[in-house]
Amino acid sequence: MPGTFLGVHTAVSAAVAVARAHGLRCDDPVVLRDAWHVLVHLRPAPVVARVTSGAAGSGSGDVARELSVARHALRGGAPVIRPTELLDPGPHERDGHTMVFWTYDDEQGELDPVAAGEGLRAIHDALADYDGNLPEAGRREDVEAMLATVPPSDDVELLRELASRELPAGQAVHGDAHLDNCLVGVGGPVWHDLETACRGPREYDLAALVNRQRVYGDTPAAGVALEAYGRYHEDLLEAALVSYTTWIAASWLAVLPRRPALAGPLEPQLRYLQRHRG
Repeated sequence: MPGTFLGVHTAVSAAVAVARAHGLRCDDPVVLRDAWHVLVHLRPAPVVARVTSGAAGSGSGDVARELSVARHALRGGAPVIRPTELLDPGPHERDGHTMVFWTYDDEQGELDPVAAGEGLRAIHDALADYDGNLPEAGRREDVEAMLATVPPSDDVELLRELASRELPAGQAVHGDAHLDNCLVGVGGPVWHDLETACRGPREYDLAALVNRQRVYGDTPAAGVALEAYGRYHEDLLEAALVSYTTWIAASWLAVLPRRPALAGPLEPQLRYLQRHRG
């Protein structure tokens, strides 16, 4: 959900102020992303700040949760983004924003989907004993909150109905494990954006991995990554696909007034869910 200009401006200013207070030089900050949170590369330092934007729906809990989950995964040897060692990674509070600091890693060419799939399996293995507090996969409460901001319609009722379906209990998972959240670092593929971490079956992450492939028929690399991942339960993957796609569709529907370009890609998501209503 895009933040306001003021939210982005104050988020950048807050990140720079905290970094400088810790002795980090950051003369040329660059916004990498303005969505639920603001990502700022604190150039010339190899550090990225993830900052709550001030937009509705952006909270301090998820940026702090990302740090906890990433540290646990790293202790298990999983290929995830690393907190920076150039300053205390946080979480830090400044001017109403919460932020954490990560190592900046330049893209190193094209992603190897086999290594990405194997890396996702390693993340799941590393997080199997994570006992921190996490939302449930599917995020039913979040879906209900987003739909409450949308006028009643058949699509809203469809999403409410599908969001009420519960997935089996599981473990800590990434929560939004599509290939856009895996970058090619110096040492190979590295998964990031763990702010969406939740608790559910491993197949919930596999649903995120192949969502575009199943809904739009594109992203063939996702199928390669899924095969490289190894064993999984196909029936549970199908159920998780409905749950994950419902969350995506609800979030897009909620921001449609501000991001009308999502109307086109939203339609296939809704058609996919209609086929799975019964």
